[in-house]
Amino acid sequence: MQKTALSLTLALLLSLGGCVALGWKFGPGFPCTGGQLFEAPPVVEHRVDGYYLAWTQGRHPFYFQPSYKVLEGRLVFSVVSTSSSGSLSGRQRELKIEGKANLEALRSGGAFWWSLEPEPEGTFLALELVQVP
Repeated sequence: MQKTALSLTLALLLSLGGCVALGWKFGPGFPCTGGQLFEAPPVVEHRVDGYYLAWTQGRHPFYFQPSYKVLEGRLVFSVVSTSSSGSLSGRQRELKIEGKANLEALRSGGAFWWSLEPEPEGTFLALELVQVP
């Protein structure tokens, strides 16, 4: 009996871990156009205190947080999964861009959104850099 319960618990943890791990892998993801995740494509705002990815959440009813990574000398953003933990539809949101390598890539290579379509490599959309006083 104890072995069966342990086996079932282990199987459940592995299956849940696999689902979460898939969502955490950086790669091409949801598009930033079309109004689902974003009302309009996000922009990178340069403020006195740093750089931020800024957006207004679209119609998609679930929470998401973009991630970013340096790829081929440019800063690339993507959302590969969402969570049902809460709806932020229509709200303004932002993500501070941090790390020396990330900021260097942003300044020298620009910012891009990595979308899954067309599969399998996806496409890169240049994001606007906005100077905020």
